[in-house]
Amino acid sequence: MNYIIWLAVLAAVIFAFYRYVTRESRVRAAALAQDFPAGWRQILAERVAFYLALSKNEKQRFERAVQIFLAETRITGVQVEVDDSTRVLVAASAIIPVFGFPDWQYGNLGEVLIVPDAWKMDKDPNKEVAPLEGTLLGSVQNFQNQHYMRLSKASLEQGFRDAMDKQNVGIHEFAHLLDQADGVIDGVPKLALPPELLQPWAEVMQREIQAIRDGKSEINPYGATNEAEFFAVVTEYFFEKPEKLQENHPELYQLLSRALRQNPKKRFLRFSVDPREWLKTLRSKRKFGRNDPCPCGSGKKYKDCHLLQQEKQAA
Repeated sequence: MNYIIWLAVLAAVIFAFYRYVTRESRVRAAALAQDFPAGWRQILAERVAFYLALSKNEKQRFERAVQIFLAETRITGVQVEVDDSTRVLVAASAIIPVFGFPDWQYGNLGEVLIVPDAWKMDKDPNKEVAPLEGTLLGSVQNFQNQHYMRLSKASLEQGFRDAMDKQNVGIHEFAHLLDQADGVIDGVPKLALPPELLQPWAEVMQREIQAIRDGKSEINPYGATNEAEFFAVVTEYFFEKPEKLQENHPELYQLLSRALRQNPKKRFLRFSVDPREWLKTLRSKRKFGRNDPCPCGSGKKYKDCHLLQQEKQAA
């Protein structure tokens, strides 16, 4: 009898362990078994220029990544509502920096906290590195071997509202997590950079930081705070205004392109109408008549192009 009880306990332990080690794969499988929600696709199509610039197959891969991220990641509102739009924009922020790595996982992310707006953080004299001081739009903090991200909802939305201002707080904070994947947030994403680029990256980074401090660079001055902030700031620049980054900082652009395995300039400029400009037009107050040319540049009438797509999605 005792032998049977012992076997039953052992079987229960083995089953519990199996469920634990296979949880991630089961969550992913369950997420991908569902059709991608039409409402989520509309949010991406109307708010995320990066998504619009993708090919059909790339869009499908991006959508799968959104499903997996949202199935695996807790996103919690703190005195603010977290709706589908907020969740999808957080997911897009996470996926854009690592889209060149199809199997990338943010294994060190515990939870994303959404707060209403910017907040203040006082200087901490006990920190060796210059701390984030003053008004913050987002932050990544460590707690019990996991990182918790805090994002201002207003700033998250603004980051996607203007896709050409070189600023996107969501991309900025997830760039920190990409940087931290090797164990330390130091501006050197060792898991992304090929070994032969580590030294060139360090040299270019120090040179560019000094140029910012000397007032000889148009890169956001916040990038000169320290190496970690430099990487996050130039990652924003890389995805929001890649053609300008390549023009002004060709070596930096080349290194980022190789590290992140992406070429956003090529992706954006292959269209007759830049997706970033198209979204700006779409969000403008201008009203388009059904027989007007569609502002996406397809050459079709508005009623036969994006208006038709919107009507199908609403049906």
